[in-house]
Amino acid sequence: MPQQTDSATRTRICRVGDFEAGQKLRLAGRVLSYDVKTGLIILVDEKHGLLVDVILSLDQNQSRLWATERLSTVIAMPLTIPAVPSYAPPIEIDQNLVLRAILLVPSPDLDLNLWNAVLMEEENEDRQPLTRVE
Repeated sequence: MPQQTDSATRTRICRVGDFEAGQKLRLAGRVLSYDVKTGLIILVDEKHGLLVDVILSLDQNQSRLWATERLSTVIAMPLTIPAVPSYAPPIEIDQNLVLRAILLVPSPDLDLNLWNAVLMEEENEDRQPLTRVE
């Protein structure tokens, strides 16, 4: 039986810095910019952005779907910065943090507001102290 890989932790782009290096994460956002030379994208959600190295996740069939569409919605699992369009709203990007994507899935039907709402609720539940039942 083939060995199962570790599952990825779902998180919001603004929380990526809270995790240890090498931890597998699952993110969702919109591709704001893609640099063909470096293989880097800027993945954004609301006012937060993240540099993602997509070189390992490129293929001829699926990549064409998101690489040619502006603000395509994708899910990414775990250099020079791609140019941000002048018309883009201001976003915060930690230039020292680059996520290396092992899988990039075009997800045009993904509701990013719902994604974020679910993850914020999970974060709030994790902060709640455990109550002891006696």
